[in-house]
Amino acid sequence: MSLEEYMSELKGQIRDKSAGMLVSDEISAHIEEQAELYRQTGMDREAALSKAVEDMGDPVSVGADLDRIHRPHMEWRYLIFIMFISALSIVIQYLIAGEMDSRTITGNVFYDISRRHIIGILAGIITMFLVYRIDYTVLLGRSRLIGGIFMAVVTLIAAAFGFRINGSSGIIRIGFVSFSLRALMMVYIPVFAGILYELRGKDKRVMAQIVFWMILPVISTFFTGDLSIPSALFILFAETVLIFIAVHKNWYGINKKIVYGGFSAAFAALIMAGIAFIYRLNTYQSARFANWLSNLGIGSGITDDTGINYINARLGRVFACSAVIGKSDEAVGIMSDLPGYWSDLVVGSTAAVCGLIMVAGIIICMLALAMYMIIISARQKNSLGYITGCACGIVVALQSISNIMIVFGLLPMTGSSLPIFTSSISFSIVDYAMIGMVLSIYRYKDIRGDRSQQNIRNGGKQEITA
Repeated sequence: MSLEEYMSELKGQIRDKSAGMLVSDEISAHIEEQAELYRQTGMDREAALSKAVEDMGDPVSVGADLDRIHRPHMEWRYLIFIMFISALSIVIQYLIAGEMDSRTITGNVFYDISRRHIIGILAGIITMFLVYRIDYTVLLGRSRLIGGIFMAVVTLIAAAFGFRINGSSGIIRIGFVSFSLRALMMVYIPVFAGILYELRGKDKRVMAQIVFWMILPVISTFFTGDLSIPSALFILFAETVLIFIAVHKNWYGINKKIVYGGFSAAFAALIMAGIAFIYRLNTYQSARFANWLSNLGIGSGITDDTGINYINARLGRVFACSAVIGKSDEAVGIMSDLPGYWSDLVVGSTAAVCGLIMVAGIIICMLALAMYMIIISARQKNSLGYITGCACGIVVALQSISNIMIVFGLLPMTGSSLPIFTSSISFSIVDYAMIGMVLSIYRYKDIRGDRSQQNIRNGGKQEITA
């Protein structure tokens, strides 16, 4: 059997095409090395090559064994955990709707709130599996192109079809379809991780390019008129963490201490500038921020619980009077009067309806999910998968931590969402897309090596070897 026939038979047993190319390169190289050893003993090239091919064994058996090694994987524990949290969120939203919504169930019609949440969960799960089926290495060599096109399209659509509700939370509406611009911007963070990977090995001027791609989302929201300081800080903080990860892996050959210190100082300066800007507004937002600082013992803002501090004071009362397990009628009565009890403030509603033990369980689940996503990603052989998966985990972690801290009064009251438990369909879709990306990275963990990656386009096809 010739080498070409052997390799064709062997590759036919391997279901993943990229894995087949990877295996083909490695086996061919091994056969060539063995043939060269035979040639050194006096055999001619054809005989040596034929003997080396024979030594490899039956191509069908070898190919089947390699297919088992290089087959796509599903992280079932991770998926089961996701499904558990999803089911838990549906139950909690259903209980919240039953206790706080004045509408009743008629036949098979769910409460409006729980029905909307179920739609968001189902849409999110579908998105998760669609992203899972996509090879994440589509970002390889294309991250800047994808990032540029994404931001240009989002900016144009937001400028043409965007509007604001109550002066906040930019919404894009095309026909009957609406989507949160703030949720959409989070999609850029894993793309930015791919850009960091793409720029590795460049000269020291690479930091200027990194800064440009880092602030691009902020520039976009500035042009669309939906510049939100909390959203901008969220994106910039997530991107800064990713830059620290890339620098720690020595991708750019620059002084780590200078980068860590420079970006930390720049981020601190942005926070101070944001605070100064808020104070200069002389509006409800600045008064609310000053009041939050006074609650933390900073400054001398008004601390009454009837005006600016109303929501924080009410939430504090909810947690104070909530039962350890089960419903508290007093807490339910307070939460029913607060806006966003089914979305931004769902943690408070959970305390009122289900008790403090359930709140602790939700917090543990969400932090465990974020850590699980980061750990899965950190164990990948492929550096692109590593930093992209970490980006997804960081998004979920920051969302969870910021929402929990806002509800407990540790951060200023602003728009936020708790992944999976929120009733926002937009955020549900984006959060499940992040989860699906990590599943995709795990799926190809034994196929996409990082020993040597090339992005070779031949007739529009991409070849990845390891």
